[in-house]
Amino acid sequence: MPRCPECGAEAPVMAGACPVCGAARGETLECPNCHERIPADEEACPACGFLRVEARCAVHPERRAVGACVICGRPLCEACNQGDRPYFKCEAHAPVEIVEGWAQVYTTGDDVEAELIRDNLQAEGIDAQVLSQKDHFAFTMEIGDLAQVRVLVPAYAYEDALAVIEAHEAVGRGVAFACPVCGEAYEEGDTICSSCGAELPPATSAG
Repeated sequence: MPRCPECGAEAPVMAGACPVCGAARGETLECPNCHERIPADEEACPACGFLRVEARCAVHPERRAVGACVICGRPLCEACNQGDRPYFKCEAHAPVEIVEGWAQVYTTGDDVEAELIRDNLQAEGIDAQVLSQKDHFAFTMEIGDLAQVRVLVPAYAYEDALAVIEAHEAVGRGVAFACPVCGEAYEEGDTICSSCGAELPPATSAG
């Protein structure tokens, strides 16, 4: 994830200002495809994959790419694009659900589990949100079944987030989680990190 040039804090690509110090992130523009505000120097929109430069399709180099997969960045011609408008997706990532530039990386019926996963991803430096029925108003588009609690990450961070979740999965135990302060693994229900002594956030304590 890019860092703020003023304070060094990590900031999402689509953030117009640093979430920590508020410093402007430089010139932005509106993507003509999805209408998100994005940094002016991006070659492809990080929210939808719309290409702003000339490129050739990764599969058919004789064809002009119309977009880049919003998940992996692979240039796609019209025939290779498997995404639903306005998102460009390759065949491998076609099933990934995108909500306003955020990719659904995990679903569960349990708010606490979703919050644990979100906190674990954030501890690894990946921006993440929990989307449940109580906070679906934050998104303006139709998102389908709200009975499911969803963990969302920026589309461009999907593969990194998936790798983090898979790395923390323990057979028969679900997901293992890390202290947001030191990154040490802890058990569900713990309230104090056994490594650094930090108090675990209430949302991540199931006990």
